[in-house]
Amino acid sequence: MKIKKILNQNAVLVEENGEEKVAIGKGIGFNKKRNDLLLPHEIERIFVLEAEGQMKLQSLLNQIDEKYLFAAEKIIDHAENILMETLNEHVLIALTDHLAFAAENLKNGIIIRNKLLPEIEVLYPEEFQVAQWAVGYLVQTLDVPYTYDEAGYIAIHLHSARAGERSKHQSIREVTIVSEIVRLIEQELAIDLRAKTMALNYTRLVNHLRLLLQRYHNQQYATLDDEIVQMVKMKYPASFEIAKKIRVLLLKTYQLSTTSEELGYLAIHIERLRLAGQERKSQKESEEL
Repeated sequence: MKIKKILNQNAVLVEENGEEKVAIGKGIGFNKKRNDLLLPHEIERIFVLEAEGQMKLQSLLNQIDEKYLFAAEKIIDHAENILMETLNEHVLIALTDHLAFAAENLKNGIIIRNKLLPEIEVLYPEEFQVAQWAVGYLVQTLDVPYTYDEAGYIAIHLHSARAGERSKHQSIREVTIVSEIVRLIEQELAIDLRAKTMALNYTRLVNHLRLLLQRYHNQQYATLDDEIVQMVKMKYPASFEIAKKIRVLLLKTYQLSTTSEELGYLAIHIERLRLAGQERKSQKESEEL
C-alpha cells in the first residue's frame, strides 16, 4: 500500500482498497514521503479513522513522547486478544493521551485517587483484569510510577471502547453543557481554546467534562484527596476561582452539583489552559517585534 500523508515518524496515512487508513509502527514514517510503498512488516496496527480523528492523532503525537502511543497500542493489542473482540479505534487516541496526562500529573506530585476501584472491578471484571496487567506493564516499560488506581481508569477506557452509543437526547445535552463551560473559560482567560496551539489541552478539557457529566448518571470515578485539593487551590488560585464559577453555572442552569474534589481536578485542566494561553500570547508578541 502507498503512503498518502506522514502524520509522524511513527504514524502515516495510507490508502487501501480505496479507503483511507492510519498505519502505526515504530519508525514507519521515518525518511518516507508521499507515494512511498509501505511493507507489511513495518505495520504494527492499522485502522480506519475519520478526518477529525486523524487531525487529533497528529496533534497528540506532535506534543507527547511517542512511548505513550506504543504503550497504549500494546495494551489495546493485549486487551483485544483477551477480550476476543476488536475495540473502537478511538480508544488508541484516548488511552495514549490519558497515559501521557497521568504521567505528567505524577511528575507534578498530583495523584488522582480512584475511590470506586472495588466497584469497577465488579462491574467490569474482564476489562479490569486487562487493566491490572497494563499497570504492571507500564511501570516496567515506561519507568513511570503509575499507581494501582490506574487500573480503574484504564478499565473504564477499555469498557467505553466496547460499549454502544448512548441516547441522542443525552448526547445533545452534554454537548450544550460542555459548550457553555468552554465559552465561560474562554471569557475568563481571554483566549481561544479552539486555536491550533491549544488543541491538546482543549481536547483534554472536553474529555474531562464529558466524563464529569457521565458521572452524574452513574457514580464518581475520578477524585482527589482533600490534601491534594487544598494544594491545587493554593497553587492555582485563579484557575480554582474559574472552576467555582463553572460550579455556579452547572448548579443554576442545569441543577447539577459539583464536589470540591471535582473543582480541584477541573482547576488542574484550567491551569494548563491558562499557561498555554500565556505562552501563545508571548510567542505572538515576539513575532510582532
